[in-house]
Amino acid sequence: MVAAMVCGTSMWAETVKPDEMAMRYYMPKTEVVLQLEYVETTYVPGKYAAWAQQLLGVDYAIQEDSTAYSIEDMKLVMHAKADTSRMYTVRPEAGAQVQLLSMTPEGLLYGYNVQYNGPRTKEAKKTKEKTEVKTAYPVSTLEETVKSDSLPKQAMSVAKQIYQLRDNRIYLLSGDAENQPADGVSMKAILEEIDRQEKALVELFMGRKIRRTHYQEWRLDPAQAMADSVMICMGGDTIRVSIVPTAQQEAAPVVDKKAKKQKGAPTPSQIYYNLPGTAEITVSSSARGELIHEVLPVAQLGVSIPLAQELFNNPAERVRIRFDVNTGNILSIRH
Repeated sequence: MVAAMVCGTSMWAETVKPDEMAMRYYMPKTEVVLQLEYVETTYVPGKYAAWAQQLLGVDYAIQEDSTAYSIEDMKLVMHAKADTSRMYTVRPEAGAQVQLLSMTPEGLLYGYNVQYNGPRTKEAKKTKEKTEVKTAYPVSTLEETVKSDSLPKQAMSVAKQIYQLRDNRIYLLSGDAENQPADGVSMKAILEEIDRQEKALVELFMGRKIRRTHYQEWRLDPAQAMADSVMICMGGDTIRVSIVPTAQQEAAPVVDKKAKKQKGAPTPSQIYYNLPGTAEITVSSSARGELIHEVLPVAQLGVSIPLAQELFNNPAERVRIRFDVNTGNILSIRH
């Protein structure tokens, strides 16, 4: 691998006439997508929650309505798009050959003498929200047979039905039931129905959980400073984001060893690459502390630098260059 010799001055896009023969490309512009997946769990007490310990012997029944939140996944996804304020052109003149340039569909420079073989930028994936009810059995019609207006008596009657269902399961499994199923398929169906009815009645004491999975995303410009901006409040938890951008101040050239003998400054070519700046991004939770802390390259905070024309002057030793379409920087230079 051979490093490029560069000219240390940066240039902005040229104005191109509509009828001019030229290939146009753009420097990338970095966008950061903060993706958050979290679960909202709603707790609903059962009708007979107050008698769960007395009649069923359990002391963990839901006693009041409440909501809790938990973060399932959080990540930063980088996405690059064409920066239309930085357009460059390559004309069919001596030196670099226009037909050897490859670009993405967005107009980002992919390579020289390297074939473009697929997308290198990805849109953040959006996922639909989903709701999961952790109960899930409709209230059995057995509970509807309870006629008493007294809640304690209703609870006692439903508890008796629960114990009766459990006894029936034991009789079936031990072979002591009066009407024992004729085969395994019938046995399985009966046991499943007993389970369904028992769960529905137990829920009247224990309560139920409703889980809703939420997906949210925020598109952020990492070139813009942000100080603890609130993204979302989840009950008593607040998610905040801060961004500290740093521009690329200098472009120190890396000299090609083969070009050291050359006198004077290198001649700039029409092909530019980008030295990106950076952004320090911190995502924090008021309840959990720091969740994400990353320093990411930011293309639009960078400096555009022309490659040395000398890289393209030897037809017998054709150079191959790969660019990072997300930052505009050089990935590799090979002869």
